[in-house]
Amino acid sequence: MDAIKLEVIYNATNQIAYELTQKLMRNGYSSIVKESQDLALSICDRDGRNVGQYSPNPVGLGVVGSQLKGILQDFAGAIDEGDTFILNHPYRYCQNHPSDVTLIAPVFYRGEIMAFVGNTAHKPDIGGKVPGTNAGDATEVFQEGLLIPPLKLYERGVLNEAVRQLIRANTRIPEVTWGDIRAQVTANLHGIDRLAALADRFGLDDVLACWEERIAITERELRSRIAAMPPGIYGPVTDYIDDDGVELEKPLAVTATLHVRGDELEFEFASARQSRGPLNLRPCVVRAVAEYCVQAAIGPDLPKNQGCSAPIRINLPPPGHLLNPEFPAPVNMYATTCHRLAPVIMMVLAQALPERVAAPQSSSGGAVSFNGVEPGGGGRRYSQYEILWGGYGARPGKDGVSGCAADISNVMSTPVEALENEFPVRMQCFEVNPDSAGAGQYRGGLGIRRAWQVLNDDVTLNLRLDRFKFSSPGLFGAHPSAPARCTLNPDREQPRPLHSKTANIRLSRGDTLLLELGGGGGWGDPLARDPERVLDDVRNGYVSLEAAREVYGVVVDTQSMTVDAAATARQRARATGPDTKDTIGVT
Repeated sequence: MDAIKLEVIYNATNQIAYELTQKLMRNGYSSIVKESQDLALSICDRDGRNVGQYSPNPVGLGVVGSQLKGILQDFAGAIDEGDTFILNHPYRYCQNHPSDVTLIAPVFYRGEIMAFVGNTAHKPDIGGKVPGTNAGDATEVFQEGLLIPPLKLYERGVLNEAVRQLIRANTRIPEVTWGDIRAQVTANLHGIDRLAALADRFGLDDVLACWEERIAITERELRSRIAAMPPGIYGPVTDYIDDDGVELEKPLAVTATLHVRGDELEFEFASARQSRGPLNLRPCVVRAVAEYCVQAAIGPDLPKNQGCSAPIRINLPPPGHLLNPEFPAPVNMYATTCHRLAPVIMMVLAQALPERVAAPQSSSGGAVSFNGVEPGGGGRRYSQYEILWGGYGARPGKDGVSGCAADISNVMSTPVEALENEFPVRMQCFEVNPDSAGAGQYRGGLGIRRAWQVLNDDVTLNLRLDRFKFSSPGLFGAHPSAPARCTLNPDREQPRPLHSKTANIRLSRGDTLLLELGGGGGWGDPLARDPERVLDDVRNGYVSLEAAREVYGVVVDTQSMTVDAAATARQRARATGPDTKDTIGVT
């Protein structure tokens, strides 16, 4: 195909994906869709291969593709124009957790299927044992909300009213939950029109040929980059999840080993046994995380399509393990396990490509939800569901970014103004958390401090967090980040420290919750950091005077707020650092 036409058609496909994602966010009802952007959208060809995407949440794309392949198999010969499939069952074709609901629609052109449009978006409540659905102490998937097997929500353009009523009857906030689903349907319908217009403009054969060729080009280029890597075995690297929310003294290990063989990468994963609590991760999500990490480290400039998947092999632990759970193991905190899996993958990649891979991100955040009845009468319930993360890991040559999500979940923090406008809450602070980042020649991004004051009575709180015990490690001699913590009523006489995974805490008017998240890991020896950059961090409130002296070996004259060069030289000469060994994989 002509190179110019190839680029025009392929970029038009991705532009359509972008338009659909924006449409979904703008039509969404919940803050988790319209503000946090916890969603993913994928355009797939008629064989179910991803050919176009735009996603704030990369891990969802692998899930959509896995679900579509199941639909193609089980509904073969029964997929009609105007159909829309809905599902959220983690053990039917694979789903992240029941709160993520997927909508998939076929795109017909002149009587034949040319493509599929699919999206998945988080619901702030879809039933379950606690308001807000996701309980950090859930022990089976049946406690995690309504389970929807693959069904036709629309059949030949006609809404299945029974399915609609079933969904609305199983959520505490039916207007919001169903409103988000309608927004997902609308986005897919717009995608059908836009893809048909693309075929009208260029011809169906050229569109399909473009997608085929772009997948092939991407695979060839990724294979060539893998072939240029030093062959061998890297790892194993192990990191730990604090606990599973049920067995509180039992950490959960996640291990990755990388085999570089020719033009393929093979990841060998090991993990703790399947957890009683909701940290379990379905195999297709494990693969999605691995594919994301490879693309981020080796092919960030490559098109994100099925070609990036072909050179990657994964070996899972046997069934009954954290990374390969058996039904009905709970999964609602899957993101925490993803955020432990991605860093160990990145750390084995860093052993092979030290100049390309960042240190582990914070991984200390997760979800916080406040649930209650709207003030003013009427009895309508609300679910204030927020996703919050710490900082990005330090990169070769650059500090990490502060106060942002990273890796497989690049979702947004909900703006303070949006929260206070929509929910009975007052934000008391939203700022960076000093000394929270891993120290290094390049510093990790800082975590955040966020405090909420509840403005009505009888509110329930759910926490799904981690890294309170095992903070994010650094790379190449850097320090780990600070651990996270969460405190109820920190300014009162008897503040109450909270566990990272807690469900159904009762709050009253005036109660305050303070969340302090750790930052990302550092990169390189902190004693090699430019003293002037340490001084800038002190001036900005990112690093305390004490940490500047004891960790970075930099002495700041507090009168002039300049570096005392002579005292710094003496301090660094005396310093030995926390550990002289490489901190890859050390927890």
